[in-house]
Amino acid sequence: MAVFKVRGEANPSAFIDAFRDFLTDPTRLALWDMRGCQLARLDPDRLRQFVGDMKRFDHSKRPRAKTAFVCRTEDDANVMRLQVAYAEAIDYWTEMAVFGNVTQTRHWLAED
Repeated sequence: MAVFKVRGEANPSAFIDAFRDFLTDPTRLALWDMRGCQLARLDPDRLRQFVGDMKRFDHSKRPRAKTAFVCRTEDDANVMRLQVAYAEAIDYWTEMAVFGNVTQTRHWLAED
């Protein structure tokens, strides 16, 4: 499992750079720990573009891939839920979910 810890101001450009790095050696499971940054100010249009970039760059089509996001606040979790909804709308092949703590996140990632 790959684990990413995001800190500071939420920056979609930095997210896509980290995602591209991940794709050089992708794992089936990924955990994005977003508790160290504020997501609530992210522009929804920029977020939608980021999801499109994820799909465009991800040629791996990891079988049975799951990506989990853990967020500190409900506002941040809502932003990530919007990202998940955008991904579902464009048929992105990775199952995604948003959680409030790492324990729940790891449990979901362990389920098959």
